[in-house]
Amino acid sequence: MEDQNITKEECSFLHIPYDDLIQEQLIGQGEFADVYRGRWRSRDKEVAIKILRLQHLNAETKKEFVNEMSIMCNIHYDHILNTFGASMEAERYVLVIEYMSLGSLYDVLRKQKRNLTWSDRWSIARQMINGINYLHLLPKPIIHRDIKSLNVLMTEQGDELIVKIADLGLAIIRHETSSSRSLHIVSIGTLPWKAPELLTIGKHTEASDVYALGIVLWELATEQLPYEDYDESTISAFVGGGDRLEIPTDVPVSFARLISSAWAHDPEQRLTCQQLLYLLNDNSSDSDTLINSQMWKRFDHDRSGYIERSELSEYLREIISNKSESSENTLQEITDEQLAEYSSLILRVFDSNGDGILQLSEMIKYSCYV
Repeated sequence: MEDQNITKEECSFLHIPYDDLIQEQLIGQGEFADVYRGRWRSRDKEVAIKILRLQHLNAETKKEFVNEMSIMCNIHYDHILNTFGASMEAERYVLVIEYMSLGSLYDVLRKQKRNLTWSDRWSIARQMINGINYLHLLPKPIIHRDIKSLNVLMTEQGDELIVKIADLGLAIIRHETSSSRSLHIVSIGTLPWKAPELLTIGKHTEASDVYALGIVLWELATEQLPYEDYDESTISAFVGGGDRLEIPTDVPVSFARLISSAWAHDPEQRLTCQQLLYLLNDNSSDSDTLINSQMWKRFDHDRSGYIERSELSEYLREIISNKSESSENTLQEITDEQLAEYSSLILRVFDSNGDGILQLSEMIKYSCYV
């Protein structure tokens, strides 16, 4: 029988009777749920059964969480974990979700010790970012709020690694026209993955999701746990002061730049997921791209990751020259004065912090429009 405090209209998802589920093996435990591998008896389907500890919640909060379950059940995307339905009987709240045979990315990196190639890592990164990008671009965008390697689940399909984002029940729909309400059922986020601005104002945004992705990308690159053996006060001081984990020198430069572009200290300087995909899709191939091409190396003379005004003018001249050569109509030669004026305009639009140069993230934002 369903919880009497929840109306039928609020249960816009498949109700699965609890006795239709067979629990087989405990595969995960957390502060708010136990997860079992099991079977959905009537569908003869292998599933994961997530038993939530919701008995201490008040009626209003239960309804809010039921609303979240409804949203989860109606999201269908290749890189988002499927939620098939839920059981709500006798104060027992259970989610029936897709079973991922490899467990979490955390498990793959630290327990299974798989020999991941860089091709595997690029693929995992792309799928991960695609999943979060999908959430951010929904008509009513979803901010995940708890991105970490434990919530990135994996399975195998032939020789291919499949990646899906889990635990959307921790996310809250962000309505542009109304203030969001907190869901007081979980501790949102985990400190090593928490963006620096959350240490002060505490407001989750798409940019704070991107920061957390940056930490997970670092985990993927290093196979290490972020801030292992550091206490919370040390982590907070380190991150809040603008410091970041060291990226080993054996990590490909393009992957290191992907990490740096995601965990920039200023949220305005972080790339969006869409821009990360732009950067990732270029750098994981052998194409001649803005970041790893000889053009970038030539203009960014000191490999500092930013373009000065004079370097920007040189970059613009080459773009215009290339466009002219590829066009049937030869463009009129641009003067130095015109280049300077155009460079100033670009700086005004894309120089977010007003320092007179284009940082790497600002340059990528500009390149999306070129």
